[in-house]
Amino acid sequence: MQGLRPGSFLRNQTYRIEKVLGQGGFGITYLATDMNLDRKVAIKEFFPKDYCDRNETTSHVTLGTRSNTEFVSRLKAKFLKEARNIAKFDHPGIIRIHAAFEENNTAYYIMDYIEGHSLSENHFIIETNEGIN
Repeated sequence: MQGLRPGSFLRNQTYRIEKVLGQGGFGITYLATDMNLDRKVAIKEFFPKDYCDRNETTSHVTLGTRSNTEFVSRLKAKFLKEARNIAKFDHPGIIRIHAAFEENNTAYYIMDYIEGHSLSENHFIIETNEGIN
């Protein structure tokens, strides 16, 4: 996993990374602390793992090859557009997005952190209880 290290900061010391919550093909989700509001948040980072690497010293994201620059730029623009579109909704079934920004040569958005079980854990529970009557 090439996530940000616990204790790393984003947005001028505003968000402190606590741990990685999960990683998919195009992003990494972190548990973080909003230092200004003293609350937990979730941060989604644009990180297409098949195209990018991370400089361990600076946390900057770099492209594996220059030939992918345009493609990855388009994906990052879509990532930020997704954040703007989701932020327009106000519904209890849709996570709230509080901010989106670019840093470390990639993009992030800040969401509410909701404690509980992951969907994969819930899926396991449903499967194991399915045959019990």
